[in-house]
Amino acid sequence: SKTDKPAVQPENPNPSGTESVTIYVPDEQGETLTPTGADAKDDSDQSLVDALIAAGSLPEGVKVQSSSLENGTLTLDMNAAFGEAIRASGTAGETLKIYALVNTFAQARGATAVLITVDGKVLESGHEVYDYAIEPNN
Repeated sequence: SKTDKPAVQPENPNPSGTESVTIYVPDEQGETLTPTGADAKDDSDQSLVDALIAAGSLPEGVKVQSSSLENGTLTLDMNAAFGEAIRASGTAGETLKIYALVNTFAQARGATAVLITVDGKVLESGHEVYDYAIEPNN
């Protein structure tokens, strides 16, 4: 009979109501990103960003203002704190922050590329103008 099969895991085995997500975290040398399991409050955009902040991939205060997925490209509109963090980083730190966001969101949302804007405008750092969708490098 069907009743004696082993109990299946409940949908959310974590009683605190968090969910496990994969985020990308810089290694100790700050040279590469490693996919790492983390607990997020839920599957919202901000919870993913909060998990990245908690892991040290992004600075405090970074927020996602909106997101939309179209034809495999996810557009993330970030707040000014993200743009400031990017501009305050050296080239290596800038790349790590960008890809921490891109890799994490591409994986979580099933996107093939991520276009990042800040307050609805093109993200520009001292090194690069990100007026294109970025493909994850994982």
